[in-house]
Amino acid sequence: MIGHQVEEKIARVSDILEQIDELNKLIEYQQENNAVDSTINQYDYMRREFIAELELILKEFKLKFPSIDIAA
Repeated sequence: MIGHQVEEKIARVSDILEQIDELNKLIEYQQENNAVDSTINQYDYMRREFIAELELILKEFKLKFPSIDIAA
């Protein structure tokens, strides 16, 4: 059972990274096309939520990072 839980966490980490990658693309597209700040802020908020979840999962693996920095 423990192995299954680890597999689920690894799958979730992979999913989170894919979601962050998609949001990064959306943010970049919006910035290049002079979108309104509220749209970019919404995507950035979503990205930060995924990062917070990722940090929690990594802590479960006894990995501690001072903070995950978001590149501008």
